[in-house]
Amino acid sequence: MRLLFLPALLLATASASANERAIEAEAVIDRPVAEAWAMWTTEEGLSFFAPASLIELEPGGRYEVYFAPDAPQGMRGSEGTHILALQDERLLSITWALPPYMAEVRPHLTHLTIRFEPVGENQTRVSIRHDGWGEGGQWDDAYAYFQPNWPAIIGMMQPADDADESE
Repeated sequence: MRLLFLPALLLATASASANERAIEAEAVIDRPVAEAWAMWTTEEGLSFFAPASLIELEPGGRYEVYFAPDAPQGMRGSEGTHILALQDERLLSITWALPPYMAEVRPHLTHLTIRFEPVGENQTRVSIRHDGWGEGGQWDDAYAYFQPNWPAIIGMMQPADDADESE
């Protein structure tokens, strides 16, 4: 009886994970891992893609990213989000809010995991996985919104090409 149960359980697990939507983006950037890590874990560093933020770098700490810091409360950006887990210079896992104009899904938080892997002394592989998606309606709209954004945000981490400035 056990032999029949185990394959059925494995099949159910594979089937459930096949239905889970996730956005994944990855790139190697020309920054040491400590610098790449600081870009996501300090308010100054996060300014590379948002004008303001509130980061309490500890499990359960607030991780709010304000794309419109002067907007009314609840409309500033990723408000009400927090840190789920972190491993210094390796992993940052947070809850993530969907855009304020998507009222149907805004109250639901998704998951964002950013991984940092040193590639030599001055390069870092940055990987982002965004999951926890529902289906239909504004869930599909939000998913489509973030698909091109995460690769673009990793691209924004790349330092400006100093060679172009000296010509």
